[in-house]
Amino acid sequence: MSRKKILLAVGGVLAVILLALGVLWAFPILRVTGYEVSGNAHSPEEYVVDATGVNLGDNLVRVDAGAAAQGVAELPWVRSATVTRQWPGTLGVEIVERQALMYSSEGDGDHLIDTEGRPFVIYVPPEGAIEVSGSLREDPEALGGVAEALMAMPEHVRALIAEVEVPGLNEISLRLHDGRTIFWGASESNHDKALAVQTVIQREGGHWNVSNPSLVTVR
Repeated sequence: MSRKKILLAVGGVLAVILLALGVLWAFPILRVTGYEVSGNAHSPEEYVVDATGVNLGDNLVRVDAGAAAQGVAELPWVRSATVTRQWPGTLGVEIVERQALMYSSEGDGDHLIDTEGRPFVIYVPPEGAIEVSGSLREDPEALGGVAEALMAMPEHVRALIAEVEVPGLNEISLRLHDGRTIFWGASESNHDKALAVQTVIQREGGHWNVSNPSLVTVR
């Protein structure tokens, strides 16, 4: 086959593909017939579907997946969302939810705080969430520092902590479920302080100071 005929054949195929795409774009041949939502432990599926702004019967080809994902990401528990078209008629929504690392008890209820130190919803604290108290319990900078300190610790160590008190930016204190306390100090050298905490919780003593992880003291 000559080069000219090959080019004509390829051009014809491309023209058919473009025509088909144009028809699918212009006419709702492939409609949204259902939704597949995953990762939504705390976000009801009907809320997620509503947040996409995509209705049953909409043209699936013309769905703005980015805008739909942004709408879902505005739900309180949602940290991030991905929306995909699943041919021939399903809209897929994959959610990554926030982890309630801490909570502060306020007059209007318990404010859940995520792993970045951001309050995101008023709700019943889930098991494992750590209460944060002190005069700076609502301060964004202080909460960010506390979150960094807590996330530096292994999960099994965090599970021993009942409360974090934050009276000042450099005065983070941990109270364990058994009543022992650990003075953390400022949110710095968190990795070394976390290693120190793993050591002191295995020793005798009621009040530890790991603010200088190279010189841990007990009283």
